Amino acid sequence: MIISNYGQERSINATDGEIKIFETLTAATGLNDLRMVRKSDSYVSAVLGDWDFARFKYTDRAKWIMFPTAEAGSRKHKIAHPDEVTSFSDLIAESLAIIQKYS
Repeated sequence: MIISNYGQERSINATDGEIKIFETLTAATGLNDLRMVRKSDSYVSAVLGDWDFARFKYTDRAKWIMFPTAEAGSRKHKIAHPDEVTSFSDLIAESLAIIQKYS
């Protein structure tokens, strides 16, 4: 029997850039209950309750962020530096509004 390993939280093992992105999201939202988790080998998530507020990856080979609650189709926004996350203030606000509305 093969058991799928999808959606469970696992060891975070975040890069310095991913930690910086999470800190930037926390500062931008003012949320104390935002958590950084890894549910996938492919990215790290900023989670609010049961919702993935943002998903992001920041390694030597890949640098992106996505807002799955605010955008259909899992659109990856390429970034060059973790501080660029603040340029997505409209998506941050929209994601937060959707999560608060349905939580």
